[in-house]
Amino acid sequence: MSDEESPSSDAIPHEAIQTQYEWSAIEPSTAVVETVAQVAHCDQQELSPLYECIDPDALDAIIAPPLAQNTDTTVSISFTYTGYSVTVHSTGAVHVAPS
Repeated sequence: MSDEESPSSDAIPHEAIQTQYEWSAIEPSTAVVETVAQVAHCDQQELSPLYECIDPDALDAIIAPPLAQNTDTTVSISFTYTGYSVTVHSTGAVHVAPS
């Protein structure tokens, strides 16, 4: 992806958003891309591939493992993706804010 395709700094909002997902219905890696695209007001294909900043399979395995619903343990992972600070929680929350 070239720099021209990255969301411009003008497109990056000054407010954070949080979305809530059910990990049984969507993978965390997909939810991250959807949420960042929503905040950036762009199509998901316009964003850099998620694997350039984090391993999507590892993110999915850590945040929403098959047995996660049977535990009281919560996990969160934070990283920067295409100019946004992203935090994904095992509770289903995805928090996105400009970095």
